[in-house]
Amino acid sequence: MVTTTDARTGPPHDAHAALSEHPAPFGSAAWLVAAARLAEPPTARSTVAVRLRLTDGGPDLDLRADLVGGLLSVRPAHGEEPGLVLRLPRQAALALLLGSGRRRVGVFGRGDVEATGNFSLLFFIDSALQEDRAGQVGALRAATSDAPDRPGPFVPAPDPDPGAADADRLAQARAALPRTIRELEREVGTSTPGAQLYVSRGGKPLADVGLGMARPGVAMTHESLPLWYCCAKPLLSVALGRFWEERRFDPHLPLARYLPDFATGGKADITVMQLLTHTGPVPTGADPLHGVVAGPDDERRRRAFALAVPPSRGAAATRRAAEINYSQWWAWFVLAHLIPVIDGRDYETYVEEEILRPCRMDATRVRLTGEDFDAFGERLPLIHVANLGGPPVPTWWWSTREATTRCIPGVNTRGPLRDQGRLLEMLLAGGAGPGGRVLAPETVAALTDRHRRGLHDRYGNADWGLGLRLECRQLGTPYTSFGSHASPRAFGHDGLWTAVAFADPDADLAVAIHLNGKVEHERHRERILRLADAIYLDLGLVCASCEGEVKCRV
Repeated sequence: MVTTTDARTGPPHDAHAALSEHPAPFGSAAWLVAAARLAEPPTARSTVAVRLRLTDGGPDLDLRADLVGGLLSVRPAHGEEPGLVLRLPRQAALALLLGSGRRRVGVFGRGDVEATGNFSLLFFIDSALQEDRAGQVGALRAATSDAPDRPGPFVPAPDPDPGAADADRLAQARAALPRTIRELEREVGTSTPGAQLYVSRGGKPLADVGLGMARPGVAMTHESLPLWYCCAKPLLSVALGRFWEERRFDPHLPLARYLPDFATGGKADITVMQLLTHTGPVPTGADPLHGVVAGPDDERRRRAFALAVPPSRGAAATRRAAEINYSQWWAWFVLAHLIPVIDGRDYETYVEEEILRPCRMDATRVRLTGEDFDAFGERLPLIHVANLGGPPVPTWWWSTREATTRCIPGVNTRGPLRDQGRLLEMLLAGGAGPGGRVLAPETVAALTDRHRRGLHDRYGNADWGLGLRLECRQLGTPYTSFGSHASPRAFGHDGLWTAVAFADPDADLAVAIHLNGKVEHERHRERILRLADAIYLDLGLVCASCEGEVKCRV
C-alpha cells in the first residue's frame, strides 16, 4: 500500500522505485497494475481529467492530473466521460503521456487524433507532465518497457542579455509610459518569462520593446516573432471586408452559397455572419479541428467540411435562441477557403499582398516556409505554460516545424507587435495604410459595428463586431475587454491567455501586448486589464488621482 504524503511531494521514493521492478508494455494488464500504485490526485478544482480512447486496440484510459501538486493517475476508463476526450492510436497516447514536451505536441500534427471537449486543458496538462513536480511521470516511465526516451529535466534558464538596442528602446518606453513598463516588468519573471509591447497614439509609436526571455537562452526583443494566436483573426475580417465593399461577397448569405460542399450535415443555412460573430450552431468543444489543428491540410479540410451540426442546434433552433459558440480553429479555416473562390489567390497570398504590404507589416509571416524554419525556427518565442504555484514551463504548441509551416488561419501568424499595431493604426485611419488604402472608411465602420448584442459567456465575451471583440464594460465589470478606461468604441482581439491587441478611436490609441507565459483565465485577465489601465494613466487619458473613475476620463 502506498503511503500518502503532501500533494506537492507525492508518494515516497521507495513506492516510485517499486514501479520499475518489472517494466511492462504501455497499456498492458501488468502495466495497469503498476500504474495503479501511483497515488491518486485529490478531488479538487486543480485536478483535470482526460479520457484516452485507443483507436488501434488496448483499453481506454482515464488520466487525472493535479495541476498544482503534480500527482497523476492512469486507470482503465470508467464512468461518465470527462470534459476532454481524445481518440488516438496507441503510439500517440504513449507519446502524449510519457514523451517529451516536443514529442507530446507533435501528436497533434499527425492527422490521426480526434478531440472533443475543452481542448485548452491540454496546455496545462502538458506543463504539469513536463514539470513532473511529484516525480510520478518519471516513475510511470520507468514502469513502461516501451517508453520514449526520457527527456532531460526541466531547468529554468536565466534571462539572456537582450542587447543595447532593446535596452535603449526600453529606456525610451519607460520615459513615455513609466507605470506601464513598471507593471510589465512586474510580470516578466513571475507569470511570464518574456513580453513584447507596442503602443502608439496618433500613429506615433510610444513603445516598441521586448523584455525577458523568448525561449531558454534566447532574449525576447522588439524584433522577435511571437505567436499572435487569435489576435490574427482580424486579418481575415479585413480580407472579407474588402470583398464586401467590392460587392463580391455578402456576409449575410449562407457560406454554402460560395462553398457548396460545405452544405452537408445541417450546415446549409450557416451564414458567414454567424461565424464571424461566433454564433454558429457548433459548440466550441465540438470543433472538428481539435486534435488536428496543426495536421495535414487535406485531413483538416475533410473534417471541417464534413462536420455535422448536432440535431438540437440546427439552423431553426439557432435562430430562435442564438448563443456564443466561439470557434478557435474550424470556422476561420473554412472562411479562408472563400478567398480563392472569390479572388483566385489563396489566403496567404491575398493577405500578404492586400493587407500586410499596404500596412507595411513587413516582418509578419502568415506561415513560415521550410527555409524560414531552418533559419530561425529554433529561436522563435515559445509559449510557456504556468500552473498554479509553478514556474512558466516552455512548451512547443504552434512552434514545431509542422505547425509553423502549415497555414492555420486565425491562429499561427507570427510577427513583431509593431506589425499588429500597424494593422490597428490602419483601421484607426479609416482603412488607409502607409503603403496604400486597404479599406473604405465605411467598411471599417461596418467591421467594428455591434453585430452581436445581448449575449455573453463566462469568459467575459459580450458584444462582437465582424471578427472583432468590442469594449463592453458598460454592461458591467465582468465584460471589460480592454481596460477600465477604454471607450465604448474600442475594438480588437485576445490571444488565448497570452495577448491582447486593441484600438481606441476616441483616444487614437493602438495597443498590442504579448506575454509568452500562459496562465489561467482569471489571472491573465487581471494582468492584461492592469497593463491597459496603466497605459491610459500614463497618457493622461484619465485622472491619476482617482484611477478607477470613468467620469474623470479626459
